[in-house]
Amino acid sequence: MNYDRRAILSLVAMGRITAREAERLLAVCPEADEAIVRLALCLAFAFLALPHLHEFFAAATHTLGSLLPGVGTVAHHALACITAWFGGLS
Repeated sequence: MNYDRRAILSLVAMGRITAREAERLLAVCPEADEAIVRLALCLAFAFLALPHLHEFFAAATHTLGSLLPGVGTVAHHALACITAWFGGLS
């Protein structure tokens, strides 16, 4: 039995909390077994996603490569506006 459960049950034994309050606390108290199951599920999903990461990064690089020329044009126009407003850099 873990420390949290013992503490809650001792509070009931001392009469500081009711059985209903203890039941609520025990319901939200994380179990070590549940944490291990959650970790295992997260790792399983990560390993399932690993083969697809190459495809994701390939698509992301393709998208960024197609957007970069447009970003350069926008940056050029923005700098042209700034230099027009302030009379150029000298």
